[in-house]
Amino acid sequence: MHHTLCWREFGLEKNLMVLRDDIAARRARLSPANTREIRVMGHWLSSIDRILGKIAVVRGRVRAGIEADLGYAIASEEMLILAFFMPSTRNLFSEVLVHFGEEGCALSAKELEDLSRLPEAAETLAWIGDAALKIGVLPEIWSPRAADAGLLSRKRRAYESNANMARLCDRWGLYRYRIHLDPSRPKGDVSHLKGTLVEAVLGIVFLQCGLKGIARAAPLLRPGAGITLYTPPP
Repeated sequence: MHHTLCWREFGLEKNLMVLRDDIAARRARLSPANTREIRVMGHWLSSIDRILGKIAVVRGRVRAGIEADLGYAIASEEMLILAFFMPSTRNLFSEVLVHFGEEGCALSAKELEDLSRLPEAAETLAWIGDAALKIGVLPEIWSPRAADAGLLSRKRRAYESNANMARLCDRWGLYRYRIHLDPSRPKGDVSHLKGTLVEAVLGIVFLQCGLKGIARAAPLLRPGAGITLYTPPP
């Protein structure tokens, strides 16, 4: 972790399991006549199961590829997982919080609010990654004859372009395994979203290893780099 920055883990997966089990138990106690409540809770359970399934894939397949390219283990698995959370997950936990209200559930209102704000945490990581890359990429683009701000800016833009970021995103499977509850594929160009996912991972790299970590990762974004794709074990 960066020596001046701290990250507070809150038991993301544990809380999801606690919430799922609580909703399942409450649903089982409902009268069969309460069809609306049964349907709502069934939707929540299905959504949580989808999220847990994606988390398992990130842990079992995606993480290994990222770590193989970086050359070291990511210290916080929870931080990596939350980097995949998309805005569409926010409503699920907000609905649960509103539904239970003062009655509460197995999770506190604060814990439910934390779950609803996971997409904001992912955006924070992406913001950090974007800012860190602008400086961390300098050793990759610098040369003694490149002391020209315009030239350096053009080189940097090539590294951080959405199209170039999308290449690394596809390499790591970030977009394919993003944690979302959208009914279908987003419309239009998804390269910006792919770039944001890569920036979130770079945010984790910075928090763990600082700008030196970003500099070591920068060659992965080298335009036109012919790097052999990591293939996870069967």
